[in-house]
Amino acid sequence: MTNDEARRVRIIGAASSGLVTNGEASEQLGISIRQIIRLKASFARNGARGMVHGNAGRKPRHALSDEVKTRIVELFEGKYFDYNFSHFTERLNEAEGMSVSRSSVFRVLKGAGIKSKKAVKHKAKQHRPCPRKTTAGIMWQTDASRHKWFGEEHGYATLHAYIDDATGVVTGAFFTETECMRGYAAALEQGMLAYGLPLSIYSDRHTIFRSPKELTDDEILSGTELPLSNFGKALYELGIKQITAHSPHAKGRIERLWNTFQTG
Repeated sequence: MTNDEARRVRIIGAASSGLVTNGEASEQLGISIRQIIRLKASFARNGARGMVHGNAGRKPRHALSDEVKTRIVELFEGKYFDYNFSHFTERLNEAEGMSVSRSSVFRVLKGAGIKSKKAVKHKAKQHRPCPRKTTAGIMWQTDASRHKWFGEEHGYATLHAYIDDATGVVTGAFFTETECMRGYAAALEQGMLAYGLPLSIYSDRHTIFRSPKELTDDEILSGTELPLSNFGKALYELGIKQITAHSPHAKGRIERLWNTFQTG
């Protein structure tokens, strides 16, 4: 069983037992709620075996041949012209005999200059707090803050911390001189020992969490995956989904935590 399959088993198992909702499982796995319901039924019938992909051990699904890429574009511009990318991916898997991920379909269509029917620009609006997750362990937010935590005479130190999005519990915290992978790893280890593995971690776009490399158009067309940072690789090995925020507003709970610590 691959890391992705093991993670899918954990999330579908949690959805089947009511620990997370179908919507939350859908968000974590990047698939539709209909697919979540089908996977839950398969899990109920076959257990973990129902989550293992039939092509296990074969060439990765994202390594699409030129023929498959051409076929995807032709189908989208033909009989599925009025579908969005997500629904189109479902039809490819259910009706066209393909086995492709949504991210692979997105790369192929984007590389062909095609936009999803949902890709509509909206006017900028005020940032609203994201709704909390409903269950502990679904998502931990993380960040680091450089501050004179021990008083003016001791200078600056950097506090790395994780906070559970659902409960607001600080699951781990660790001081270092500067922001670094060691600080994030140590705080994460504290949290895992005390609370177990989270399903996902929400961070900023620091190079500790994501590779600074940007894919070229040719790489996107060829199905090349963005390389993981060392910390990203560790999260992948643990089966933890990595989510990166695009603005400080998106990490509201961890940002408010720093204010609480600094003024408390």
